[in-house]
Amino acid sequence: MMTCSARSRALLGASAAALISLAFGAEAVAQAVDTITVTAQRREADLQTVPAAVTALTPETLEQRQIENVLDLQYQAPNLSLATNTGTANGARIFLRGVGEDESRASADPAVGVYVDGIYIGRQVGALFDLVDLERIEVLRGPQGTLYGRNSNGGAVKLVSRAPQGENGGDVKVTVGNASRFDVRAVGDIALGEATALRVSGLYRSREGFHTLTPNGAFAGQNRNVGAIDTFAWRAALSHEFNADWSATLTLDQTLDDSDPVPDSADPANDADGDLFTIEPLPGVTCSTATPATFQPIGCFTDYSSEVDSFGAALTVTGAIGRFTFQSLSGYRTMEDELASRIGFPFFQDTDQDQFSQEFTLTSNFDGPTNFVAGLFFFNEDVQLDSTFVLDFALGVETEAAAIFGQVTHELTDTITLTAGARYTDETKELDAANVTLGPPLFVRAESADFENFTYNVSVQNQFTDNVMGYVSFATGFKSGGWSPDCFSPAACFQPVEEETVETFEAGVRSTFAGGSLRLNATYFFNNYEGLQIGATVPGLGFTRFNVDETVIRGVEFEANWAVTNAFDVFAVLGFLDGEYTSVDINQAGGLTNSGAACPFGTVTIACALDLELKNAPSYKGTIGFLHTSAFANGELTLGGDISFEDESWSLVANGPPHALTNPDLLVNGRIAYQPDNRPWRLALWGRNLTDEEYGRAATAGDFSVFAAPPLEWGVDIGVSF
Repeated sequence: MMTCSARSRALLGASAAALISLAFGAEAVAQAVDTITVTAQRREADLQTVPAAVTALTPETLEQRQIENVLDLQYQAPNLSLATNTGTANGARIFLRGVGEDESRASADPAVGVYVDGIYIGRQVGALFDLVDLERIEVLRGPQGTLYGRNSNGGAVKLVSRAPQGENGGDVKVTVGNASRFDVRAVGDIALGEATALRVSGLYRSREGFHTLTPNGAFAGQNRNVGAIDTFAWRAALSHEFNADWSATLTLDQTLDDSDPVPDSADPANDADGDLFTIEPLPGVTCSTATPATFQPIGCFTDYSSEVDSFGAALTVTGAIGRFTFQSLSGYRTMEDELASRIGFPFFQDTDQDQFSQEFTLTSNFDGPTNFVAGLFFFNEDVQLDSTFVLDFALGVETEAAAIFGQVTHELTDTITLTAGARYTDETKELDAANVTLGPPLFVRAESADFENFTYNVSVQNQFTDNVMGYVSFATGFKSGGWSPDCFSPAACFQPVEEETVETFEAGVRSTFAGGSLRLNATYFFNNYEGLQIGATVPGLGFTRFNVDETVIRGVEFEANWAVTNAFDVFAVLGFLDGEYTSVDINQAGGLTNSGAACPFGTVTIACALDLELKNAPSYKGTIGFLHTSAFANGELTLGGDISFEDESWSLVANGPPHALTNPDLLVNGRIAYQPDNRPWRLALWGRNLTDEEYGRAATAGDFSVFAAPPLEWGVDIGVSF
């Protein structure tokens, strides 16, 4: 019998052979790959000239690769792991290069920053944005402390929206698919005058859930569909050019997401019917009304629901002052969240968050070899959280952060460029929290914490030839501390967490070959983290957050695009990771190993902890895909597809229990699109996870709970431009 691994290799080999055959069966005339312009270093630049690890995706690429949501970036950048936060509907659990944050509650900040048109998104809940009207996405890997908003140790995901076009026009796309999928996406441009333009976009998205809940006992007959999608979002951007040098853009956006949280299923090995997409009690368990609502087991809890309302307003003012470009970026956002879910136990929360950020930058435009970017940044956030997770908690955190930053670029010679940047950050956080169930004074914490940090980066790049650039860089990063959102015992009541820092060495090559038809980029990195923030169960304390003394992560990343002919393109993304804890004390070892559950004989040892793999950090992960275009029926037919693969990885810190092992087989996506000549309409048929792989992307230790990734999805897109 062929094993899953053997099937994977066979399918991958057959797919590669098919791609080669298709490539060389096409018209054998290569063309240059498209130039991609990014603003990763605050200036517009060709991606191939930027001395940093950046993945950039254009609107055409987003459509061809079926990227409709931040979650769909999963296999589009090296060493990126994405999933919905455990038990939420749209919380973003983003891990880059083995580091991320899966605690989405109020007292923990993201490790990978998400930015919408330059505005930092302070909470993970609500950060899985639907991608309606983007100019591009940039995924920046490595610490981003020098130039971007708040400090982000792991990296940043930048969503850049299309600006008003200044002429009347629009586009509408309707999607229908399995599980009663129905989407409508619309974009319209209105010219309000020679200098004023408005762009409005909207989305409605709905789909039935993939899960069927079938409780027994006292709840028998209360069957229901779980995991449904129900989202409405809109955005409006108004731009005005005051003169040739000064302009302003005001944007408003709102998302109303009433989608169900991703439900937990029992791992098939311990499930009554072995199916991840049915939710029934474990064998031998009978649902009972005598069981309190906060302790209902898997298959008996029926109250899955979520309502997220997020709103944002931003004002960007840009102008020229002599040889300088000045920009002011002001942003205000709110987010309200009501959630009922299961995360090992039933979990309920109400979140009320608002934030304000202000950033000023001054960019030089000198003709000489030296230029700079300098800026000021201010951020204020207020988060209130009321939650029930076995016990009742009330928690409020207010954050004030201010920073001054700058970066200088100097051309030492015609080919060698030196870049250096620095940032000083001052943050104050105030906590007011209580365990409402058990009451004061034992289970109350009200205090503040101050964090100051100086981060910097330096890089040297050399343009070896017109088509080959290499660079080396060293950067530091910082993530402020905070508190655990849990309070299960006096010793671990809203436990404080210290700051986290990182030192990163990086070396990269950016190259194009074969007359510009082949773009090949490679990057090596070495990260040394001190005080890595972890959430896990610590002996004698219960579930809480703590710091790990030292963690080292190294890896290699490859990205390739090859325009094999004028009708056939191939792309590949590949990342390798090797991460390890290199220094822990015995208390940290107890938290990492789940009180010794991961160790021989159940005994906590430092050696056992040092032997653990980092969670959400597969040792390899990649994608290979293609795009083929041809003339067909007085139009153009496009055939595209990709195959993604990854090594097994743990979703829980302690590398167990067994159902916490994520181990998907090959994932296959495909799309066929037709665009007639001189006609405004288009048509596409698409499918994702075509082999219908069933696997869990996250887990909890109790109840054998697994949070399933989506099964086979298919649909038809019909679009009209006007």
